[in-house]
Amino acid sequence: MNDLRSAYERKVQTLAEMATDMRRRGLEAETIARAVHAERLTIAKAFKDLTPEPLRTRIRARTIAQYGNPAGPSIDFLRAVGKSWDDIIDSASRPGSLPD
Repeated sequence: MNDLRSAYERKVQTLAEMATDMRRRGLEAETIARAVHAERLTIAKAFKDLTPEPLRTRIRARTIAQYGNPAGPSIDFLRAVGKSWDDIIDSASRPGSLPD
């Protein structure tokens, strides 16, 4: 399980590089935020699908409890709770913690 978690964390951390590259190309913060957020959700789904039970069910339950959505927070959710485009970019490249 630790290898899977480490691989997930490394993959999520690459999103910071993606955002930096997009910034260098002059893209707007909203465009970058939407792109890295979408990629983060894709990564999360792929790794959740690989996560063994019962941890997968615990992760899903916590995600639903926090965000009302098994996939994770939507852009609309993040904006509604006051996150800026830059906040969304930054948080997309930080892996969340495992549930207790």
